[in-house]
Amino acid sequence: MLRKLRMGQIKGAIGIILFCAAVGIWMLCDTGLSCITALMGAKPLPAEAELADMVGKYVSWEVLYPVDEYMETTKTTKINGVSTGTKKDRSSWLVLDEERGICLSVEVPYKRYDEMADQAEVFYDAMEQDQELLETGVKIAGTLEVLEGEELDYYKRVAKQMGLDPDTVVYHIGDGRIHGQSLSNVYGITAIGSVFFLFAVLVLIWTIKDSPQKQIRKYLEANPAVTMEALESDFAAADRQGSVFIGRRWTFSAKLDPLILDNSQVIWVHTASQQSRYGLTYYVLWEMLDGSTRKVVLSSEKKCKALVDGYSGFSHIVTGSNPEYSYLLRSDREAFLDLKYRTLSK
Repeated sequence: MLRKLRMGQIKGAIGIILFCAAVGIWMLCDTGLSCITALMGAKPLPAEAELADMVGKYVSWEVLYPVDEYMETTKTTKINGVSTGTKKDRSSWLVLDEERGICLSVEVPYKRYDEMADQAEVFYDAMEQDQELLETGVKIAGTLEVLEGEELDYYKRVAKQMGLDPDTVVYHIGDGRIHGQSLSNVYGITAIGSVFFLFAVLVLIWTIKDSPQKQIRKYLEANPAVTMEALESDFAAADRQGSVFIGRRWTFSAKLDPLILDNSQVIWVHTASQQSRYGLTYYVLWEMLDGSTRKVVLSSEKKCKALVDGYSGFSHIVTGSNPEYSYLLRSDREAFLDLKYRTLSK
């Protein structure tokens, strides 16, 4: 008995444990290191640093001399597949790095566009009026990368328009991004992944600690008149319906909590279903004499019906999903008990 119930408990938990662990690990592998990097903070990008050696690192830098915006990116918001509007998302700029004598690419959230535009205006004013160049600028932090693809083409086009010769390798910093992902995504995905993984660990711990042996021992302590031998004997003769074992005195299932149900306290066994976005979920419910409800989830309506039919031999238990039973139980419990249950004491 204990071995079969234990196997049923493990089978019932292993699916959700593996799923949650796999999803959690996948999410943590995707953003976990980036999250640690973000929490450690960006490293300043000193003038003497070789940019080629800093590629892939999370750096901070102060943009003093923005030249011009070379690209804008937009984001389209959709609800149920229907577009609800498009808004500007990111702004990419060609900027001067006077200390290295090169140009860089900098991308900022569009909400920082005005900061970059104001900085560029002050820079050009200083150049036109032959004033001291700026000593403070727009502070950014992100992963240093090599600009490639379509972005590089736009960058080169604007550079040529401004009379600048693009470098062979153009370095790029995306403000608020680590390896192409926004900090909000990094933190959010890491947090969700941690929750999935932690949930898998907690389910595993609960499965190990809340063993059938422990539950049965608690049941025996609460019911001194019942012996382990009586439970074993009833289980051995039980009618098995999937993971549920219907004995004459008790019903056993690792899906029940607790896993032993006293048949003498059952007044009605019926099915139910619930519609969700993923389909129908099927239940078998035991309505108990004390007013509580116990239930298990099964994979099909057919299996639910077979389980309910397993109680047709009990003279005191109402079976089936007649809506009149539900109405009577809610409106007149005593009348419902008179249908069958009170035959137990006759």
